[in-house]
Amino acid sequence: MELTAENKSFSKKEWQLFQYVLNQQAEVCSMSIRELADATKTSSTTVLRFCRKFDCEGFSEFKIKLKKTLQKQGKTDRLFKQDKKALHYFFERMDESFYRETLLTIAKRISKTKLLILASDRESTLALTYAQQKFARLDKIVSVEEEAAPIKSVWRTLSSEATLLVFSNKGADPFLESLITECTTAGISTISLTNRSTTSIAKLSERNFAYYFSDNQAADSLSSQIPAIYLVELLFDLVTDCEDR
Repeated sequence: MELTAENKSFSKKEWQLFQYVLNQQAEVCSMSIRELADATKTSSTTVLRFCRKFDCEGFSEFKIKLKKTLQKQGKTDRLFKQDKKALHYFFERMDESFYRETLLTIAKRISKTKLLILASDRESTLALTYAQQKFARLDKIVSVEEEAAPIKSVWRTLSSEATLLVFSNKGADPFLESLITECTTAGISTISLTNRSTTSIAKLSERNFAYYFSDNQAADSLSSQIPAIYLVELLFDLVTDCEDR
C-alpha cells in the first residue's frame, strides 16, 4: 500500500487523519479504531471512510497493509544505510597511500600502452561500457573482448605494447581466467579490478587492484559497480596526467 494523498479526495477530517497516520505509522499499527478516532478528533465512521480510500474494507485490513508497507520501508532503509556505509569506507581507503600508489602504477602501464583490451564478466558490464567510452578519448586502440575467441593477430603484433584490463566484482569467471592466461602467454600485460585480492582473477593478473567493497551487495547490483566506475575515472585522470608530462 502506498501511503500517499495523490489521486485522493480528502475531507477536512480525513486530511487530519492522513497527516496523523503519515507521521505516526508505527503507533497507528497498534491502535484500535476508537483510539485513532480520539487521537485525531474524528469518528470511527470517518476512519472507515478514510480506509476505503486506500482500498481497505476496514481498519484491520488498513493496519495489515500499513505494517507491510513499514516492513518494506525498513528493508529499503537498511539497504540505503548499508550502501552508504560501504561507500564511505571505500572512499576513505582511496585516501590511503598504498591504494594511490597501486593506481599510479597501473596508470603508468596504461599510459605506455598502444592497444588497450577491455573485458568483464556479465555482472560488470556497466563498468566495462563506461571504461570503453572513457578510454576511447585517449590516443589508443581500445578493443572490447566480449566472447571467448583466440587472441587476434593484431594483439600478438602489439603484445609488448598491449594491456588487458579486466573488470570482475566476483573475481572468478572461466572465460576471463582463460583470457588472462592466454594474454600472459602472449606477452600482453594483464590488469584486473576485483572486489578481493584473493580471487582467481586477481591472482592470475600481473597487476590487481582490489577495492574491498561490501560483501552484502549482489555482484551485479548497481552499487557494487560504483567502485569500478570511480576507479575508471581516477585511472583516466592519472593516465592523462602521465601522458602530459
